[in-house]
This record gives sequence, structure tokens and C-alpha cells, in this order.
Amino acid sequence: MGKEDMLLKSYLGDARRYADLWNGALFGGRQLVKPGELEEASPVLLKEGGTFLEKRRDLVMKQSRQGQRFAVLVAENQKTVDYSMPIRVMLEEALAYYRQMKNIQKANEEADRKYRAGEGEAVYADAGERLYRFRSTDRLKPIATLVVYWGEGNWPGARNLHELMEFGGGEEPFSRQLTKLVPRYPLHFLDLSCFRHFEYFKTELGPFLELYQKRNDKEAFRKYVETHKKYWKMDRESLYVFSHLTNSRNLKELIKSEEGKKEEDSMCRAIDEWLEDVKREGKAEGRVEGKAEGRMEGKAEGKAEGKMESILTLLEDFGEIPDSLQKRIRAQKNADMLKNWLKLAARAKSIGEFSAQI
Repeated sequence: MGKEDMLLKSYLGDARRYADLWNGALFGGRQLVKPGELEEASPVLLKEGGTFLEKRRDLVMKQSRQGQRFAVLVAENQKTVDYSMPIRVMLEEALAYYRQMKNIQKANEEADRKYRAGEGEAVYADAGERLYRFRSTDRLKPIATLVVYWGEGNWPGARNLHELMEFGGGEEPFSRQLTKLVPRYPLHFLDLSCFRHFEYFKTELGPFLELYQKRNDKEAFRKYVETHKKYWKMDRESLYVFSHLTNSRNLKELIKSEEGKKEEDSMCRAIDEWLEDVKREGKAEGRVEGKAEGRMEGKAEGKAEGKMESILTLLEDFGEIPDSLQKRIRAQKNADMLKNWLKLAARAKSIGEFSAQI
């Protein structure tokens, strides 16, 4: 996600929003994760010895209660589908547990050295504890991962390990038993394309996420802004991050023009102007599609040709269209695909954005 990823890490890295993310996405709004119990942890996981392995996670917070570490909460932001996601999360969590184990072993070894030097009490109770430097009483802190999906459409990838496996003969007895033996390793998701209970969120994260879900439906977006007064209380940082996630050029410019002014008043003015832009864009898009549909009556070939020309006409407003992109558009003969491309061209803010989306 590039810059978007960096912005999201900073935005969700606020303990108040991070707690709200977990409480709203997985706990039905119950305030089980508290901001005051959270602190950032290193997102880098390392394993050495024979092979060297490094994994970097997006956001990691340690939750502590009464001064004791309680849990490690990991959030992974995904805009592009990773079809190997269950394996990736499983590996990241295994490495995190491995690091906890290594820290415990290191502490045990240090205590055992002191014991053998005449200080303190015996560390290991039997040969197994001494051999593996891990005692029967040692405990790890639980780790949970939340995958936040920011992409288009429902998450199409696997949601658990079994969906990536081939167990063989289906109803054959051994296959059934094998399915029971292998852990499913289910993922925990906040899929923003289909999530419905935004009321579970208690901070500005709720309207932020709900507006993001409606980003491609201008009429639903407009109605939401006009009817949900809590939206107007969104802070400058939320609107700034939102403008980059949705690539809203008008909103970016409006926020920049209001810098240095009283935040509440300036944001209201910026949002008012932005909403008017959304209305105008919706009308313009409707006119473009109407004209395009009018030209595309008749034979299938004529319809496809009309859509191609409409797409190219819209893109020409941004400058010269690369030859490779023109050839790709003209080579497309599927009328439904061209219709989708026409809508993308009407919404795009640049030729590069259109090219990336198709």
C-alpha cells in the first residue's frame, strides 16, 4: 500500500483507535481492550541459526494488566489479497512465540549460571528442563492477529488453513480423519467490504470506516454524510488519512487550504465544499454514462466501439494516453468489461490511477 500503509500504521497506531479497532471488529463493541493497557511492540520478527528469517508485521501492541504482560495484539492491513494469508499469519505467530521462548531460555540460563556460582535457588527440576532450558512452569503470552481488508469486494482468499489444502478422497475414511487431525487455523477478519456493525466502534474510527466502505457509491456516501452528525466531529488527521486512502484530490486540496485555521470550523467548511464536489461528480458521471449508453445502441461491435471512445475521451482530460494503454483498451471486446472500465474512467483522478485499477 506504500504511503497509504505508512499513514494507516500511524493512524491506527494511536492506542485509543487501536483498542477501538479490536473491540469493534471482534468483540461486538464490548470494551475488552483498553487504551491505557496498550503499548507498541517491535513489528520485526527474527529467527537465526542455520537459516536467517525476518518477518515484519504492520502493527503490534502489547496489552498489560496490573503491570504484567497479558497479550500481544497484531493488526495486518491488506488492500491486495494475499492468497497464502493463513500460512503467513501462522508463520508470524510461530516466530513471535519462538522469540518469547528464546527470551525465557535466556533468562533461565542466566539464573542457572548464578545458581552454579553460588547465588539463588536451583532453576531446573529435571534433565528435560535443563536440556531445553524451558521449565514446566514457564508460560508464553497469547498472540492474536486481526487482518483488516481494505480492498474491493469481499475477501476472496482462504480464511483458514484447510482452504489451502487438498485432503484427497473427500468422503474416504482416511481423508475425513486427516481433516480432523490438521488444525484449521482460522483467521480473524475485519472485511470492510461487507462489515455492517459500525456502531460497535466508539471513536471516530466508526464513521471513518463506514465512509471508506461507501467510497465508490457517491449517492450512499452523500446520504451518509448528510444524515450522520457524528461525521462532522471527525478530526483533521482522520480526514487527511481518508483523503489519501480514497485518492480524493479535492479533499486533499481543501484540507491543505484550511491549515492553520480553527480545526472544527475549517473542517466543516472543507467538508461542505467536498460534499458539493461529490454531488457534482455524481451528476457528471451520470451524464457521461448516459451519453455513452446513447451512442452504444445497435450492434454489439458498435457498443464496444462507443465505450472505447468514451473511455479514451475521459482519459484525454488528464493528458496524453500511453500507446500501450490505448492498445489495451481498443483490444478489449467484452462489452461488460468495457462498461466497468468506463465507470472507472469517470471516477479516476489520473491516467495512472485508471491503469492501475484495470
